[in-house]
Amino acid sequence: MRLAAPAFLKFLFWCIVVQPSCAFFDFAQLKENIRSGVKFAFEATRDNTICRYRECCTRDYIPADIYALRRSLDANLFGQHIAKKLVVDAIGGHFQQIHKSEKPLVISFHGAPGTGKNYIAEHIANALFQKGSQSDFVHKYLGRIDFPLESRINEYKFRLVEDIKRATAKCPTSLFIFDEVEKMPAGLFDTIVSLLDNHAYTKEHNFRQSIFVFLSNVAGPEIANQLKLILDKGTWREGTKLHDFEQTLEISAYNLEGGLYRSEMIESHVVDHFVPFLPLEQRHVEKCIIREYHKLTGSENIDETLLKDILREAVTFDETGIFSNNGCKRVSKKVESFYYNRLRKAHRNEEL
Repeated sequence: MRLAAPAFLKFLFWCIVVQPSCAFFDFAQLKENIRSGVKFAFEATRDNTICRYRECCTRDYIPADIYALRRSLDANLFGQHIAKKLVVDAIGGHFQQIHKSEKPLVISFHGAPGTGKNYIAEHIANALFQKGSQSDFVHKYLGRIDFPLESRINEYKFRLVEDIKRATAKCPTSLFIFDEVEKMPAGLFDTIVSLLDNHAYTKEHNFRQSIFVFLSNVAGPEIANQLKLILDKGTWREGTKLHDFEQTLEISAYNLEGGLYRSEMIESHVVDHFVPFLPLEQRHVEKCIIREYHKLTGSENIDETLLKDILREAVTFDETGIFSNNGCKRVSKKVESFYYNRLRKAHRNEEL
């Protein structure tokens, strides 16, 4: 019996290493089972030790709650039916197929200031990551802060590639937000085109699960002009579609000054969605005011006089008299100011 064990081990070694075809079990399946078991044990240990005390690149910290994203946009984003639908569908589709993804999701937001570009980017971060925009896996760049000097563009290009590599090595499901793209040097993104294209991965890095969002004020006037033409033809604003604006956005982004000017990103067609943010009308700005008032007071019952006073100071209109020049950009601080003024007057009257 003592000899049986060594003999069996020799036979097993022969079947596994020398002549796998004679094995009485599926060796490939055995290897896969061992690999799966080791992976499961590692993940279980990690989730119950390290990840209880620090953020990890796991489902617990990246819930990707698309339903929460849809609800928050329905409740808080006004006048942007195209952007709302497109963003939810694009991000939902990306995460549904995330483990089969062939390329990162690349979205470019365009529109005038105050139309909701930053607002929707913030809601994306909050819905995808447990820590929202404070997550270690959310990376935001500001044009005038991070890339201010055109003379240093080569340095910026190198740094950007290294930043993305480092971030995706830490967590492949990372979110990159580039704000003020129109303030960035032209050609800045040319070096990352290969990272945004199909089959974007190496042995060390997998970029295909990441999301890249570009925010730009470029094409704001072009969007407004296009919308005005459509409205003049009798189409309701809510009846407009993405295809009414997408070509205008792509041409404007490519030809107007900024980080996308003559960009290889556009030439190589790695941008999956160009998203138009339509200019806001007075009715949309009023909703912004009511939302901000609700944040301060817990009530949406703002009296008509206060609403009109805030509108008068917060909004200027373009030459058509239809669209707000600054959208909801200044609404938050105007509401705070007017509300504080009203409280101060009420307090003074009580003292009298």
